Amino acid sequence: MTVLLGVIAVVIGISLGLLGAGGAIVAVPAFVYLGGVPPTLASGYALFVVTIATSLVSIGYIRRRQVNWRAVLAFGLTTLVSIAVIRRFVLPALPETLGYLGETAILRDTVLMLAFSMILLAAGTGMLRLAHPPEGSDVARMSRLSLLGLVIGVVSGFLGVGGGFLMTPALVIWGRLDMRTSVGTSLVLMALNSLVGVTADLSGGIQYDWPLVITFTALTTIGIVVGFFLSTRFHPQHLKRIFGWFIILIGVAVGIGEWWG
Repeated sequence: MTVLLGVIAVVIGISLGLLGAGGAIVAVPAFVYLGGVPPTLASGYALFVVTIATSLVSIGYIRRRQVNWRAVLAFGLTTLVSIAVIRRFVLPALPETLGYLGETAILRDTVLMLAFSMILLAAGTGMLRLAHPPEGSDVARMSRLSLLGLVIGVVSGFLGVGGGFLMTPALVIWGRLDMRTSVGTSLVLMALNSLVGVTADLSGGIQYDWPLVITFTALTTIGIVVGFFLSTRFHPQHLKRIFGWFIILIGVAVGIGEWWG
C-alpha cells in the first residue's frame, strides 16, 4: 500500500468520527485510482473498512446518548434487505459491458462511478441548502425514513458505500434530528449496512486482498479517534457545512477522474 493511500485511510477515519460519513465515499475512489482495484471489488473493500470503523466509533456516540434507536429501526429494516439483495444477487449478475453507444462500450464500472459522482453532488448540495424539515407526527416521519431507507439501501448496495452521506442529511431533514444525533444514528446504521454487504460478498465467493484491507482499516481506526474528539469542538451548524462541501468535492473529483480516465 502506498503512503498516499495510507494517509487517505487516516483522513477517512477523521471524517467518520467527525461527520458520520465519508468512509466508503472516499475509500472506493482511493482503492480504484490509487490502489488499482476494480470498482466492484473496491466497493467490497470499502464496506469492510466501514464495518469495522463505524462499529468502533459508534460506541462513543452510544455512550453520549446521541443515537436515535427508533430511526435506526425505521431505516434499518428496509435498508438491510435491499443491500443484501443487490450485493448477493443483482450486482454479480450485471455484465461488465452494459451496451454500446455507437462504437463506444458502456462499461458497468464506469456507469457505477459516474452515478456515484452525481449522487454525491446531489447530497452535498442538499445539505448546504438544508430546508426546513417537513412537519408531521413521529409515525409519519418514521414512515418516510423507512421509504428513504429502501432507496439508500439500493444505492449502498450498487455503489458499495455505507450510506452515511445520504443518511445523515435524511435524518436531519426528514427525521428532524440534531446534527450530532444524526451523525451517531448514521454511524450505527452504516455499521449494520456494511456488515450485510460484506457478508453477501463473502458468501458469494468474492476474494478480498486481506493484507491491503486490514492495513487500510487499521489506519482508518487511528483517524477515527482523532475525528471523534474533534466532533466535540465544532458547532453542529458548522458540521453541516463542512459535511456538504466535503462530499461535493469528492463528487467532483470522482466525476473528473471518470471523464479523463
